[in-house]
Amino acid sequence: MQITEKAWVEYITKMSQISQKAADLMQSWVQKNGLENDKALLDYAYALSQHYGQAIGALSCQMYEATAAAQGVIVPTAEVADLPDYGEVAKAVKGTKKQSPNNIPRTLARLVKQVGADTTLKNAERDGAQFAWVPHGDTCAFCITIASRGWQYMSKKAMRNGHAEHIHAHCDCEYAVRFDGKSTVAGYDPDKYLEEYQAAGGDINAMRRMRYKENKEAINARKRELYAEQAYRKVKRGKAEEISLTRGGKEVAVSVRKVESYDTSMYISDQAQIKPKALNAINQNTEKALKEYGVPSERKPTIVILADDELKNALGLYDPCTNTVYYSQSIAKQEIQKLAGGKDAVERHEMWHMKQAEEFRKAGWEITKENRSEYLKELCKKAKKNLDALGITQDNVSEISDYAYQQYQLGRYDETEAEYMLIYNRR
Repeated sequence: MQITEKAWVEYITKMSQISQKAADLMQSWVQKNGLENDKALLDYAYALSQHYGQAIGALSCQMYEATAAAQGVIVPTAEVADLPDYGEVAKAVKGTKKQSPNNIPRTLARLVKQVGADTTLKNAERDGAQFAWVPHGDTCAFCITIASRGWQYMSKKAMRNGHAEHIHAHCDCEYAVRFDGKSTVAGYDPDKYLEEYQAAGGDINAMRRMRYKENKEAINARKRELYAEQAYRKVKRGKAEEISLTRGGKEVAVSVRKVESYDTSMYISDQAQIKPKALNAINQNTEKALKEYGVPSERKPTIVILADDELKNALGLYDPCTNTVYYSQSIAKQEIQKLAGGKDAVERHEMWHMKQAEEFRKAGWEITKENRSEYLKELCKKAKKNLDALGITQDNVSEISDYAYQQYQLGRYDETEAEYMLIYNRR
């Protein structure tokens, strides 16, 4: 009996979707809430690990039982392996936060994927079944090494500290089982993997170098392909949601839809129209500005694209209360970009406002709708001091731009400062 390629791909795709969903939700949470509140971060990460860990474990059980049935073997009902406890999640997330905060979603994906692998191996151990690590896709050298072991029974090599070894995110390799000593998965070739391992002298790093050298052109071509897909991928809109937008002191409801083809939080109004390439440019311009201003990528605001009249003909607006930036669909037009000061001027201007808000948050502020006026008052005071230190006065502020001059006269020094930073960085 052989598990067909179609059946195996369907299985690993479903497994991948579950762990990726956990990662996406974690990413969205971090972007909205940041990493300052450890308890809230760990509570949410733990909740995700339990919900999606249970889901991926259940799917592993289904595959395990289906494989046994197909091979004519009767086994006890498969059981989901232990889900990660709070301490395990906390240790993993805190360690990632310390070393590389951007990888926290990846850590969640790994914790979830771990449950699926553990479930397969622990049931195999209980029933005396053989198992094999089956590679798929752009497989890493370590996965190839494990796959080269072929079909085996439970051993210390397979389980370490109660978990299946070498489980990592962004990997479609999975464990398969067999009960009859002869079944396999279509395409699984442990002898070929062993040859590759031996050709590298049993050195995994050497394998990595060899694999990259052999596939360099394909890897680079794929990178270019992924970039092109990102730039031109279809703007896939999800279900309608309602958001609240404060404009001119008034709060209005706007119907938007999440752009499901993006991993980060991005929405488009039902009234707005924007092309895929333009949307990608706005997203990249926003991320580039954040990087230049020293704002961590996990604090990236939610992006909402609105129709021109929904922003009352403004080009951009940053809301510090919800960490959301609103852009008019018009900033995708070259003539509008030219008038605004450059192709990424609006994004850079609004992200400076985000940086201003971040500095207040670091100082202990929680910016809300209730204290928004007080926040703007204090922000303008701080911005005025900064402008004074830069030598910006009523007599020379017009040298920055007409907009900077107008806002200075209105006492909106926060706007003048943002305009100054835009022009200064341009120079």
